[in-house]
Amino acid sequence: MDGKGEEVNKKEHLKNFYHDDFTNLLPEDSRLHKILTVDLPQTENLRIEINNCLELAHRYTLLDADLEARLRSPDGQIWQSAMNELRVALQFENLFGTNCLRWHPQGREKKVGEFELLIADMPVFIEVKSIFPREIEELERRLKDKLFKSVENIPFPFALDIQVREIGDSENFSISKFRQFLKCELSKIDYENNEEFQLKLPNYRDPSTGTLLEIEILPVSPKPAQESSYIGCVGGEARFIHNEDYIRHSLSKAYAQLPKGYQPSLVILCSETEFPIGERNMLNVVLGTLAYRIYRHSNGTPAKAESIRKPDGFFRPDRNRQLSAIGLFARKYTEESIEQTLEIYHNPFAGNPMDYTIFREKGVRQLTKKNDREMEWVD
Repeated sequence: MDGKGEEVNKKEHLKNFYHDDFTNLLPEDSRLHKILTVDLPQTENLRIEINNCLELAHRYTLLDADLEARLRSPDGQIWQSAMNELRVALQFENLFGTNCLRWHPQGREKKVGEFELLIADMPVFIEVKSIFPREIEELERRLKDKLFKSVENIPFPFALDIQVREIGDSENFSISKFRQFLKCELSKIDYENNEEFQLKLPNYRDPSTGTLLEIEILPVSPKPAQESSYIGCVGGEARFIHNEDYIRHSLSKAYAQLPKGYQPSLVILCSETEFPIGERNMLNVVLGTLAYRIYRHSNGTPAKAESIRKPDGFFRPDRNRQLSAIGLFARKYTEESIEQTLEIYHNPFAGNPMDYTIFREKGVRQLTKKNDREMEWVD
């Protein structure tokens, strides 16, 4: 087979899954359309990587309706999240060989993880989370789009004012429950006789960021059908959410899915190029925020400042002990290649620790427990 024929064969899964008729229907400004159509060295590398991920998905028979929809979504973040699960799986196959994975293991309360790593006496339960931080303007746009999909088929005139507030406690309504609530409550409004009527909805938490929304419905006069729905966002108490807030929120979501018992568990966080997570971010999240302590002796002489970790890390002796370790999967794009790295932060308080030696000589940098007071990096 000549070189051109080999290249076509290399992308067989890509061409079958993203056929021309599908690609032509994608919005031209979507990330997926650009990846599939723009001829640049970087997009060519991405297409080869996507083909390899699709080959893995076929080999493990993963392509059900849900995964197919996510991998074909024009929403860049939905697509990226699905791809990251397959990318991480490929990374583990590169480290430990094919057939080292068992997909969709049972987690807590009927939830499932991405896969189990079958390389030790007890399989390691693995959950993959992608982190997509956004400025408040981008968050508001996405929230408006999401809420409109929940109410666009409701035949009542209404207005929604959305107050975007900081992360806080609220009931986590699913989209389906939220839609049913809207249909029920909107139908009760008498627009002709209740001009001052306001309806307070339950607080709603955005599932991807943890941002708490306070939503009120304001009645409006009936308008033509195409103008009968209005959704607006107002400032409220929104702020830019810091990198470490996103990491903590993703870890909390992942922790709720981990199985109970003695099985080791590993949560992999995927860092995107537009949101690089550094070592400092991870250490602040898992071990505690870096601070400094200064002692003053009785003679009035202050001692030299020493660095300490505040007791606000995700790894603590009294909580989150079901989590064995956290992995950071990062990617860097160049014209020649896509460079991928994996770092693992072991939980020194884990009730079910993961043996760090399984990654020995695999090119994986690991933070492990040195003694009761110190952690150290090992390769």
